[in-house]
Amino acid sequence: MKLTAALAALLFPLSGAAYAGPARDGLTDDPFQADSPALKHRAEVALPGRASPELEGRYAGVSALNAAVTYDPAVNAMLEKVTRRELEPAVAELSGETPALIGGAPYTFKTRSSDSGKPIAMAEQYVYEHLLAYGLDSVAYQAFPGEKGAPPGRNIIGQINGTTKAGEIVVVGAHLDSFPWTGAAPGADDNASGVSATLYLARAFAGRKFERTIRFAFFGDEENAPWECSRIGSAGYAARSKASGENIVAMIQADALAYDPPESDQHIVEMNTRAPRHDPGGGDLAIFSLWRDAIKTYSISGLTPVNVAIGDNWSDHGSFWNNGYHAAMLSAEEQDHWNPHWHTASDKVSAFAWPFYLQVTRSYAAAAAHAAGILPRQ
Repeated sequence: MKLTAALAALLFPLSGAAYAGPARDGLTDDPFQADSPALKHRAEVALPGRASPELEGRYAGVSALNAAVTYDPAVNAMLEKVTRRELEPAVAELSGETPALIGGAPYTFKTRSSDSGKPIAMAEQYVYEHLLAYGLDSVAYQAFPGEKGAPPGRNIIGQINGTTKAGEIVVVGAHLDSFPWTGAAPGADDNASGVSATLYLARAFAGRKFERTIRFAFFGDEENAPWECSRIGSAGYAARSKASGENIVAMIQADALAYDPPESDQHIVEMNTRAPRHDPGGGDLAIFSLWRDAIKTYSISGLTPVNVAIGDNWSDHGSFWNNGYHAAMLSAEEQDHWNPHWHTASDKVSAFAWPFYLQVTRSYAAAAAHAAGILPRQ
């Protein structure tokens, strides 16, 4: 996750410099808090960039996401399998807490910086090998050149081919690189958490049929601000998709999912979209609406879903906006209580709020399954 100067100016006065202690271990029993009067007031007044409730909801112009989220026992079974045992190996290995097995040999990460050479190449291979093992319809590297001082690298793309609506594509993504560019950069929350969650989606969805084609995208050079470029990382991917005439109907970026600020009185999960006046057809907010409905349909308890409709493109979803696609970023950062470990050597798994992270991943999986149109087993 890249913090712009404007965003940093907004966040630092609100968050304070001191770390307030470890993340909470438990979640509230309230299964759905998004409609509470206190939260509505906070969304409309305390954080003026956030969308008011009357601006949320489905949009008739986005047919791919326009259907109601109907309970599916197969999706629920996937959500029940989201456990710490499923997610922890990847975050621990990618952040260097435990050795990873890559190319049949152990390797311990100290960084995944885009400037690191061998470490980021090993991270790319790690993801590639895992996707191959899941039995997806295709797995490929997508090389990109350097740009504006950013180094060349590779995206890794896994795909499950769609059936009845194969020409409609849903992309779920996470950035693989970490920051700072030099020294230790474990990047556990930012963004091994998003990578592990997206790997889980690929693993859980493998072997299932979907109406739409679904792609699992792992992008490089996110910390180099690809949304301000045209060739690196997600910028190159989205630009190639546009040039090829691909119909990407929704993109969900998973970025920093595991930190639950101890100073917050609610377990807020944010989805960043453009404001309605900058969201042609309302597609970004339709993604938010589907995700929020999925949380409610599957009783994913304790989360407070909030739409941050300020159009900040500080992650890979911004590259899709730049190329005419609807996209949204899922993040547990909280706009007014960001993770103080980001972009430091202390961004480690020990700061994770595991019950919270598991619930956020369940919400991500449910939204992706319904966006892609999961089909019954034959």
